[in-house]
Amino acid sequence: MNPNSNSAKPIDQMPAQTVRSLGALEVDELRNWAAQADHRFVLAECSDCVDKGSVLKAIGRAFAFPDWYGTNLDALYDCLTDLPEHGGPGWVIVLERLPAEPRFGAEERAALLDVFRDAADVFAGRGIGMRVFYC
Repeated sequence: MNPNSNSAKPIDQMPAQTVRSLGALEVDELRNWAAQADHRFVLAECSDCVDKGSVLKAIGRAFAFPDWYGTNLDALYDCLTDLPEHGGPGWVIVLERLPAEPRFGAEERAALLDVFRDAADVFAGRGIGMRVFYC
């Protein structure tokens, strides 16, 4: 597809499975790109979070995960890998304002992002895009 054509969508210029920093991208920009590509958009606002449990709860609320969702990484993986069953060509997920607190340090952040990477691999096997951005 020609990136200069009217049918090209900016989201199509990114790998279908990615977990990366938001960087210079804006949340509204990603929301618009997702809409243009008919992808589902999920924003997990984590500005009030101080630890892994509160981050996982914020993610669960953003996705409207089922009642059985326990705030742990295994439950997150299980719920994420059920998402492709809900249709759509892809997902754009923003984890906004992940905490930089002693109770949610580099190890906790890395483990959380690894769950999203593992889920993205499952999505890839089903031919569905999963693009995750965090800041």
